Amino acid sequence: MEKLDIFLIIMVLILFAVEIAAIFLPVLPDSVFFWAAVILFRVIKTGISYSPYFWTGAILITVLIFFADYLANAYFIKKRGGSNRTIFAAVFGMLFGTIFLGPLGFIIAPFILIFVTEYWQSRNKENSFKLALGSIFAFLTSTAVRLSMQIFLMIWFFIEIY
Repeated sequence: MEKLDIFLIIMVLILFAVEIAAIFLPVLPDSVFFWAAVILFRVIKTGISYSPYFWTGAILITVLIFFADYLANAYFIKKRGGSNRTIFAAVFGMLFGTIFLGPLGFIIAPFILIFVTEYWQSRNKENSFKLALGSIFAFLTSTAVRLSMQIFLMIWFFIEIY
């Protein structure tokens, strides 16, 4: 193995590690680092060609990953009778909670904002609390799904190049 190949694999592994971190830190965009690794490898290793199955599958999975958080939150909030304002509060809480409260902010802020929003609209503490808990469950579920999809893509990437 040449020095360039070793350097390239190390760069890909670093980008993949940042991609895994991005799953847990909503401030970082999902899938950008995976695609940076795929494109970097393809540009530097000109003899490599990814199969059409890889391209199609990776694009479809990327789209699913992009919508996983929003769809999971919206599903659990709607299932519990929440409103569109509650869904907005969850998204707002995930984004700004991480910025202002650090890594746990993506759990704490949505919980608080959903509870307050729903309680303000319905004056029902029990239902508001259930919606807020549902949001945490949705986040944890979507995180697990996104993590498994990203790991699958990373393994598929290495299968493609070797």
